[in-house]
Amino acid sequence: MTIEQLREFQDHTVFLRLLDGETVKAKVDLVDLEYEDVIVDVLETNQPEHYKDPNACYTVKASDIASVEKVPT
Repeated sequence: MTIEQLREFQDHTVFLRLLDGETVKAKVDLVDLEYEDVIVDVLETNQPEHYKDPNACYTVKASDIASVEKVPT
């Protein structure tokens, strides 16, 4: 996805589907237009081995995101 497409998801909890097959439920903290990254708090994932510290924020490249869906409130 493009960084412009991701801007609407800032400050929302979403399901991210990544190109490597990972599915992540995450809170989008920041969509960085300059570096084309998304900073997220990972809440759930089907690949927990990717995340060493559950209290940390993680960076995802916009180009690695296949799709995004808002979590229903």
